[in-house]
Amino acid sequence: MKKRLLYLLLLLLPLSATAQHVSVGVGVPQASEGLFSKVSAVAKEKPALLRPIYWVKTLIDSSAVATVDRRYIEQPKQEWAIEARTTMNQATLKMEATWDDPDLDHMSLWTKSKNGLSTSAGLWLGYRGYGFGYSKELGKTNGSTFSFGAMGGSFGINLRINSYSSDMPDIFVNGEEITSYDSDDDRLEDPIKVRSLFLDGYFMLNGKHFSYAAAYDQSLIQKRSAGSLVVGGMYYHSRADYSSDSNWFLTLLMQSVGKVKFTQGSLGVGYAYNWVPARGWLVSAMAMPMFTLYNRTTKYVYDIELKNPNPDLTEEEILFDDNTTIGVGDEREEKTSNRFKLNYDMRLCVVYNWSRWYLRVFGHYNHFRYGSDNVSGRMTDWTAYASLGFRF
Repeated sequence: MKKRLLYLLLLLLPLSATAQHVSVGVGVPQASEGLFSKVSAVAKEKPALLRPIYWVKTLIDSSAVATVDRRYIEQPKQEWAIEARTTMNQATLKMEATWDDPDLDHMSLWTKSKNGLSTSAGLWLGYRGYGFGYSKELGKTNGSTFSFGAMGGSFGINLRINSYSSDMPDIFVNGEEITSYDSDDDRLEDPIKVRSLFLDGYFMLNGKHFSYAAAYDQSLIQKRSAGSLVVGGMYYHSRADYSSDSNWFLTLLMQSVGKVKFTQGSLGVGYAYNWVPARGWLVSAMAMPMFTLYNRTTKYVYDIELKNPNPDLTEEEILFDDNTTIGVGDEREEKTSNRFKLNYDMRLCVVYNWSRWYLRVFGHYNHFRYGSDNVSGRMTDWTAYASLGFRF
């Protein structure tokens, strides 16, 4: 499914840029000329076999600044860019279970699974705002991030796939911490595995004066301060799996839930502002409340059972046999009905541009909630990037 989604994005994005941007060397088309006719005329000058490639290339180039005010937005002459990135990330999955058993006196239990404060390094390569990146975590943490982005003067689309494993959750019972990721040495034999997919898109209503690309991939440069209302959408899918036999006790604590999948689709309206305090500098901020219209959770419930490799033993013999272990079995799927939620998306970016080089520090924060009556949770994810880029 993810491969099909990525293929569809790659197929459609060059066409979706037609309302935005212009290449150096290709004049801004007048309304009477039409962007497609201008692009086709340039492509016809190339060899026949290369015309489709040049048509797409020229379309991306020519749509870059076709509708922008050049007093506010500038396009660098260089088409390609490469970045060295270092990333700090904290992803946290909090799961809460409520026990209403009279013998337990309404016990409230929650676990917090996180990847620690992880640091990763990677590369990004892009052409006129369309690019791919890959980062790998460093040190004791285990995870990776794949990203794809498409940026125009008034639009932005981002795809990010993040995965990590957590070998020690923080566990609280009635507010009292009983295990800690930071201090406990007795780690899980089979870590909790978390995998998330983010797909978001934004459209800036003031694309003539405000550039999203100037803040987040430097394929354009903001020359004067400007702001814009933003309309955005976000798709989010995450899976947390701790259903191995060795994690039977954690599964039992979470009301026999050993795996959770949740999917959300959100729409929102917010505001973004690009502040240019001096030549070469840019400070960009965006805040967007998002209303989650689609919100589904699938829980996987298991039985806690005794397991023994000898199938001929009786139940009593299994109970006292040294080879008997405790594990999980008989997986059952439970789906919740759609529930409306309020989420939010925030971004902050600081950029400095030289002639070919640029330096960017960028952070974003996402917050998602899911759940049912007795098992609920939230996923929070904040990421800070420091990128050194070179245009060529």
